[in-house]
Amino acid sequence: MTESVSTIGYGDILEWSTDGGTTWSGVKEFKTADLPTHSVEKKDRTHMGSPGRTKEYAPGLKDVNDVNFTFNFNSDDYAALYALEVAGTVAEWRHSLSADDGQATGAIYEYKGFVELSGGTREVEGITEASGTIKRTGVSTFTPAVAA
Repeated sequence: MTESVSTIGYGDILEWSTDGGTTWSGVKEFKTADLPTHSVEKKDRTHMGSPGRTKEYAPGLKDVNDVNFTFNFNSDDYAALYALEVAGTVAEWRHSLSADDGQATGAIYEYKGFVELSGGTREVEGITEASGTIKRTGVSTFTPAVAA
């Protein structure tokens, strides 16, 4: 068997752009994020002569699923994300994954979406985490990692 080349998420970057990708702003204290996924509708196309009395299906439209993320609460990150939320801005998002062993670059997910922030719990001795959801819209792209 081959050895694993995967690594931990340390070094991932989550960024957004509101000017078509010319400039990017990053979530500085980014901690976790879902990887973008799609769900595909299952359309029934069964008919009276379907072979073996078995239902037949065709793929329908894809639906883009939301991306949840967390970050350490800090005023800079929160204020920037809050401004996007309040304005209802559909931004371009880029999640650059850290490079695995033997790779020059990590994989990159890019998609559009608007953000919705959730609260965080303040504790006497804890670090406050805040969370958000990127409500994705439209097509996304995936760029594979590049080998070293």
